[in-house]
Amino acid sequence: MTFRSAASGLHAITSRVDGDEADLAQDACLKLVEASHTQVIHTPAHLLYRLARNLVIDRLRNRAVSKRIFQQDDAHVQHASANADPERALLASERLHRALQLIDTMPARRRQALLLHRIDGMSYLEIARTMGISVKTVEKHLSAAILELTEKMHAYDIDR
Repeated sequence: MTFRSAASGLHAITSRVDGDEADLAQDACLKLVEASHTQVIHTPAHLLYRLARNLVIDRLRNRAVSKRIFQQDDAHVQHASANADPERALLASERLHRALQLIDTMPARRRQALLLHRIDGMSYLEIARTMGISVKTVEKHLSAAILELTEKMHAYDIDR
């Protein structure tokens, strides 16, 4: 199988995601090449199409989650009280700024795992594959990150 011979099938699968067809096709091809380094692949076309389909599903799922989040934010902004307490808004802004500072000071791998999970919405398995580590290590990174963030934010709140 050559990648050229699989192009029409890849296009048919990835065309469901407007604007990202080429990126998804390339990602699927890269994943196939990576998989071929660790195992013998008897039906590469089948695996390539499955990888592409899974990438399309992930991308559509991520878009749906993002859309829900931003729609909720928009709805919240539209219904915000005209007499919203400026002090509470300032405190929330300060807490957010502090949390971002704390995340920036985390060890690189811990920070990466946290951001992939909380911001990109990746599963533990997806994070493990992206970072080249085991799922157990992802769990350790995330639990350490959340514990660190919780403890330091609590200490920050007490100091104020």
